[in-house]
Amino acid sequence: MKFPLLLLAASLIPGIVSAQDWPRYLGPDGAGKVEGKFRTDWNAEKPKEAWRKSLGQGCGSFAISGDKVVVMGNQNDTDIVWCFDAATGNEIWTHKYLEKLDPKMYDGGPNATPTIDGDSVYTLSKTGNLFCLSLADGKPKWHKHYQSDFGGKAPSWGFSASPVVKGDLLYCLPCGKDGGLYGLDKKTGEVKWASGDSTKPGYAAPVFFNHKGRGLVAAFHGRELATYSLDGKPVFSFDWRTSYDVNASNPQYHDGCMFLASGYGMGYVVIDVSGAEPKILHKNEDTRMIFQNSILADGDILGVFGDKNIDAELIRMEMKSGKILWREKMPGTRGSSLMVGDDMVILSETGDILAGKPAKDGWTEHGRVKALSGTCWAPVAFANGRIFARSNKGEAVCLEVK
Repeated sequence: MKFPLLLLAASLIPGIVSAQDWPRYLGPDGAGKVEGKFRTDWNAEKPKEAWRKSLGQGCGSFAISGDKVVVMGNQNDTDIVWCFDAATGNEIWTHKYLEKLDPKMYDGGPNATPTIDGDSVYTLSKTGNLFCLSLADGKPKWHKHYQSDFGGKAPSWGFSASPVVKGDLLYCLPCGKDGGLYGLDKKTGEVKWASGDSTKPGYAAPVFFNHKGRGLVAAFHGRELATYSLDGKPVFSFDWRTSYDVNASNPQYHDGCMFLASGYGMGYVVIDVSGAEPKILHKNEDTRMIFQNSILADGDILGVFGDKNIDAELIRMEMKSGKILWREKMPGTRGSSLMVGDDMVILSETGDILAGKPAKDGWTEHGRVKALSGTCWAPVAFANGRIFARSNKGEAVCLEVK
């Protein structure tokens, strides 16, 4: 019982993230993975529902730290930041402000996922309201606005790139007058630097990686992949022009290569970035991720590929070669995924939650449950033996899988 006791001890120390917290978009490192295990005998006994809530409309996911889960929704043209007890669903606090629902060809509401860092929570609205809130009571510590403070211009479906913390900085993508990427003092919101380039905003959160012995950050902007040093200086870029500037899926870096994927007929590409200029290794226009997330596993790309008119498939592909190791049909046309140890959880856009093992030689399903109704585009989340999922309409559910 040492492992659970260590998790409990870590979760009781203020500011310490436990081994299975999920404090930001796509988990602790933005990789969609945590160590550990969860109960997988779903065919014998379905997961127990811990709680169910109505959040208001939106496509943002959950941030979980210790006994608190934070998520956003919009009700009556008001954004609500909810903080619940992760185990019971009991409301701890809310933070509200006026914000239009703006249901443009989807249900509307906030698109970004909150980030929890120590005793603070960072949230972003569609028009660019950026708040730093107290995790204890939801009271604002500081507030900035992407448009009025940084000269940013919201993309067609609103600001969606979740702001993320690294060190003392909050990395965010207002694509403002002084650059695409900004580094803000996480305690005050003061601009420490801006990247100085001019670019169209995309929808994907910043991704951190190490390349040629130094830390970099990648931003999947509306018309290109741009990479920067951790102090905001441009390093290399690669043009990737998707219809409507919808670059929304997380880039992946591995062994001198980068994987990008989009919808609208663009598909995916893997580029070699080890030389002086990025070079295409392989691509396929029919293998698409419009906003679904990918996961890197032992040098392979894993994820639910699909698009508006292309049925969803869970695919495992060798990143370097492009060889498809296997593909498995999934419900709907899109879905999000995460890994807990060697096992995977998938939330399909149809509201089905699946569990299984995506080994090198194939997919073994452990079981599935119909957890939500309506369309589900927000990424699934996992923390401390619980699965968190929501629909675009705002129905949220927590399943116990300890």
